[in-house]
Amino acid sequence: MTAFTVEDLILHLERLQARGPIPFDVKSGEIFGILCPSGQDRQTLLSLLMTVLFPVPGFAERSPLAVLGGLGDVRRSMGIALRESVLDPALTGRENLDFQARMNGLGDDLRRRRIPEIIDLFGISGDADAAVETYSPAMLQHLELARAYLTHPSVLFLAEPTAGLDDAGRRETWDLLRRLNRERKTTIIFTTHDLEEAEAICTRVAVVDRGEVVALDEPETFRTVMAVDDAPLGYDDTA
Repeated sequence: MTAFTVEDLILHLERLQARGPIPFDVKSGEIFGILCPSGQDRQTLLSLLMTVLFPVPGFAERSPLAVLGGLGDVRRSMGIALRESVLDPALTGRENLDFQARMNGLGDDLRRRRIPEIIDLFGISGDADAAVETYSPAMLQHLELARAYLTHPSVLFLAEPTAGLDDAGRRETWDLLRRLNRERKTTIIFTTHDLEEAEAICTRVAVVDRGEVVALDEPETFRTVMAVDDAPLGYDDTA
């Protein structure tokens, strides 16, 4: 079953200047990576998929998720975690989740059930009542993911989910995403400049090079050395 289908991705989107004719679909329940060395390209791609940025005429898109005539339903089906934290560092993790749940319209009874469930699912029970400003980078990222998952979205969009984490923190986050995908069947789409990350957790990867979708395959296909202007893929970590 397909969760998301894009034909001739951003073929005419001037900001990205995409030329690649490769369409891609994101299957329900898979982890799909968008591997892209340019920070601007990564940001533009994710903004487009999240319906924050709209394509110019000529863009062809078919998906029950991305119907421009029903953006309210589309956006309610998404969970989004960007690189910039939206958490209040002075509040506890539990308080941040409660605030986010209220913002998403979750009623009192549902909040009382959902927040403890999410805290346990994302492994933050030991720190749930501590101020977020005391969290380690990995724990902060787990709370961001928990916030994005509060509404039980069908698709989780992530931007650079392990940026700034040490090796242990990256592995913990990868394990968390794998478990979320495996146990909750959540479809995950994320952008990254990191080939190792794409290989570690993705079902499939779309490669974008200088504004062009150049390849789409399983991560094993991309284990050969790739270069952009004689620099290894991942040279630009700006968002």
